[in-house]
Amino acid sequence: MNLDSKRIESYLYDIKKNSIELESLLEEHSDEEILKSSILIKAIKYSLIEIAEAMANTLQHILARGMGRPATGYMDTLVKAREREIISEGLFSSFKPFFEFRNLLIHRYWKMEDVVILKNLRDSYRDFYVFIEEIERLIKK
Repeated sequence: MNLDSKRIESYLYDIKKNSIELESLLEEHSDEEILKSSILIKAIKYSLIEIAEAMANTLQHILARGMGRPATGYMDTLVKAREREIISEGLFSSFKPFFEFRNLLIHRYWKMEDVVILKNLRDSYRDFYVFIEEIERLIKK
């Protein structure tokens, strides 16, 4: 693979940094506290956008530079990453709604219910760490 390891490390760092910050926020605040604070909700949304961007950039780089299979758009990137076994079926299933959610955040964030965002985050934020582990394993091959 002809990958830029520094670029991938930078993307994975962004995912990890934002994941740690989100995890800390979830541990320090109850759902009720978070939902009452527009600043905390905005912080969560922005962190999720940054994670989605870094994940997509990671996958796009691996697909294009490592496999000669460029992708167009977030969903195409995710589908091709699964087809090329860059990510597992489990992560694909977990991240498909997340990438759709990212598009809603970017284009129609005012339509999303904060309680749904928070529930989804509490249920699946650990998948961000699994993504990092799977990419690191792939790079070491």
